Amino acid sequence: MTRRDILVVGAAPRTGAEAWYRGLIGRAGMLIAADAGVAVCLEADRVPDVCVGDFDSADPADIAAAVAAGARVVRLPSRKDESDLDRAVAEARALGADGLTLTACFSDRLDHTLAAIGTLLRAADSMAVGREPDVTLYGLDAQARPVLRTDEAAGTLVSVFAIGGGATVSARGLEYPLESTKLDALSSLGLSNVAVGGDVVVQVASGSVLVVVGAPADPVSG
Repeated sequence: MTRRDILVVGAAPRTGAEAWYRGLIGRAGMLIAADAGVAVCLEADRVPDVCVGDFDSADPADIAAAVAAGARVVRLPSRKDESDLDRAVAEARALGADGLTLTACFSDRLDHTLAAIGTLLRAADSMAVGREPDVTLYGLDAQARPVLRTDEAAGTLVSVFAIGGGATVSARGLEYPLESTKLDALSSLGLSNVAVGGDVVVQVASGSVLVVVGAPADPVSG
């Protein structure tokens, strides 16, 4: 079965990182823009396959340009119980995503970033990854996605945080390995660990965790 990877682009890109986003968006397969994420896509010379949102922060001209170029629009009410990003991820799921990347979502207001982390964690079963120019985020869950394996250069910072309650975590490939370690929610015990070089494996026996990995040396071409 062919893997279906979908990139969801939010409305909060890092300032000065246009080349990085252009590279990520240019390599994407299916592309979904959440609200004003349509502008980020168009600036990267890509038309989203789908635009999702109430578009309260989007330029109507950008929406019109995307539609004219063939984009499908899922227009949401302004009063709703979910964020535009949540609904964009729901659209990706409906389209059969089994590999999901979120970007331009974790770098603006703190409240929005926290909500985006929640979105990422709830999409753990879709192998969701958050990518920004200087950080990669993985949501793990003992039931939906208990294991992360990633290859990291020596010296890369790797932090592991329990989210929403305590978690039991093992991790190897780090200077300070964890072995069935109990982490309290947002405990600093998992903060700023360091990859020794090669495979980093994080396994969650109970609870949910957020793994935060420092950016690779060359995020544009990597």
